Amino acid sequence: MSPQWTSTLGVLFVIMAAVQVWLMLEVIGREKPKFNQRILSIIHRINGYLFLTLYFIFLYVMLKKVAGANTPLDTKSIIHMTLAVAVLPILLVKILIVRFYPKVFDIVVPLMGIGIFTLAVCFVFITGGYYFIKSATTKYVSTFDPKSGYLDVDVGRELVIQKCNKCHDLTRVFTMVKTPEGWLDTVNRMSQRDPTWISPDQINQVVYFLSERQNINNTEDILTVQLETLLDTKCSKCHNIERVFAKRRTAQGWRTLVTRMSNRHRSWISDMEAKIIGDYLAKLYGIKKETQIKMAAFFKPVVKRKIDFAPLFKSYGCVFCHGEEGYGEATGTPDWTDPEWQDSKTDEQLINSITNGVDDRMPRFKDKLKKDEIIAAVKFVRTFRGKE
Repeated sequence: MSPQWTSTLGVLFVIMAAVQVWLMLEVIGREKPKFNQRILSIIHRINGYLFLTLYFIFLYVMLKKVAGANTPLDTKSIIHMTLAVAVLPILLVKILIVRFYPKVFDIVVPLMGIGIFTLAVCFVFITGGYYFIKSATTKYVSTFDPKSGYLDVDVGRELVIQKCNKCHDLTRVFTMVKTPEGWLDTVNRMSQRDPTWISPDQINQVVYFLSERQNINNTEDILTVQLETLLDTKCSKCHNIERVFAKRRTAQGWRTLVTRMSNRHRSWISDMEAKIIGDYLAKLYGIKKETQIKMAAFFKPVVKRKIDFAPLFKSYGCVFCHGEEGYGEATGTPDWTDPEWQDSKTDEQLINSITNGVDDRMPRFKDKLKKDEIIAAVKFVRTFRGKE
């Protein structure tokens, strides 16, 4: 069942529990009945059977999901499951009392009914309530059962954060670019190392997200850091990367060289990757005239450092979770445009979060950014305050 269906049925479940408590109090709690007691008793019995049926449907769906889960349950799921299972023994004891122990009926059964209602409210609110709150304020994303018959970028993003964190720093993932076929091969290879960690449906969602957002076929969207990562990954297999940077060739010379490397190592570098790398080297290190090659070899390009964090924000993959507008696209990511959130965080707290990371969702940048870049990052975050 989809989250929308289970959440809606969960609300109905709570309503039925509330009706049961009200009917019970009307039948045994009033000195002077306001309604026909016999009719109320019949309604109570019918509603009780429907309540039990819905409860066991929920129990079956929940246990099926738990049995099919290939990762440990998160805290929310554990609490939800514990509260849901706690209803079962109370229901069984209540039925036993009604059937065989009438002497304690008036004392115990009303309390048990109220207890079941309370547990129902709690375990439904943790899931169904969470679903409706998230759906009303942002987009609800479920990675527990991502089949749903469609591929969704948001589901894929959450799975990348959740699954890839096991072995990789997320910045490594977000600075790579591959073809869709390359991403499929990579994710399948990772899944073979631990088949229990990621299911086939989750693989499809992850590959879809990475292919949409980091697809080498969309060359105009490839970031500089992704080009450099691709260059380093492919060329460092055979060369010291400094050797590559020290060479000077014409633009066509670079393209011809990389094409020749691609022909030698077809399994390592594809035609598309060779074209991207060749164009990048031609643009960065290409010499227009052959006579300039020897002179250029003695000089290294000097790049003036400007601390504008916007390019770094994209190049390190921060944009994939925080969003270009700062609203926070990934679940649990703060909304930088919210003045209350901005006021709740000091610059020192933001510096600490960027430096040391936040839990397992945001990597630490202590070894990636310099101190002045981290300060620039804080100023960058502050620029989103109050934006609409």
